Amino acid sequence: MKVAIIEDEVPAREQLISLLQKVKVDVEVVFTAQSIQESIVQLRQHSGLDLIFMDIQLNDGLSLAIFDQVSVAAPVIFATAFDQYTLQAFQQNGIDYLLKPIKQKELEMALRKFDQLQSHFQKDFQQLLRSFNGEESAFKKRVLVRKGGSYASVPVEEVQYFFSEHKVTFLVNKSGQKLIVDETLAELEQSLYSGKFFRLSRAVLSSIGAIDKFTSDGKGKLLVDLIPSTNEQVTVSQEKAGEFKRWVSG
Repeated sequence: MKVAIIEDEVPAREQLISLLQKVKVDVEVVFTAQSIQESIVQLRQHSGLDLIFMDIQLNDGLSLAIFDQVSVAAPVIFATAFDQYTLQAFQQNGIDYLLKPIKQKELEMALRKFDQLQSHFQKDFQQLLRSFNGEESAFKKRVLVRKGGSYASVPVEEVQYFFSEHKVTFLVNKSGQKLIVDETLAELEQSLYSGKFFRLSRAVLSSIGAIDKFTSDGKGKLLVDLIPSTNEQVTVSQEKAGEFKRWVSG
């Protein structure tokens, strides 16, 4: 996850980075900025941010002024010692508002909200249009895999599911072979036709043909059995259970 931190207090900035590394190991701090002007320059230079942490009061004024001078596409978690700017924050890109000093549990809750929003809006607009128009041909047809020191191309129709383990992505085909893929699950999810593939969890992206059966755990979550079977139970969260059922039912 690519993040930016806009914070003029060095101790607060270092504490936030430390907390992020504790609660989310796959985070990359793309840049930090201490002022409005520095933030504007950095935001114009760096696109593709997933999330921004932003203090309200910087050394040259209120950070809310940034939104008047540059287009900010990423969601923002505001972190500040002042609570009187909540409304203005949520009128911009704000998805949460944390009061300093930031506590680990509050940060975890904010990141959980971000993950839920990201999951809901995971497809970009062009891909949605292609999907609505039935343009399945616009999506990936084959997946590149590694076999020792060489590469091979696997037709998407042969893929049962992908899974991530120890930061390595694997493809499991209909024969039960496990092959290494250089792309992340997030990248694969964006490039595969959503009518045939679904992100069951952080670690599993499955084809419709791999779904054997699923049961409720009684708490809103779903327990999914895949073909070929996996070593660990695959769980669909309560938030995604409804979407999964609609996907399975076609």
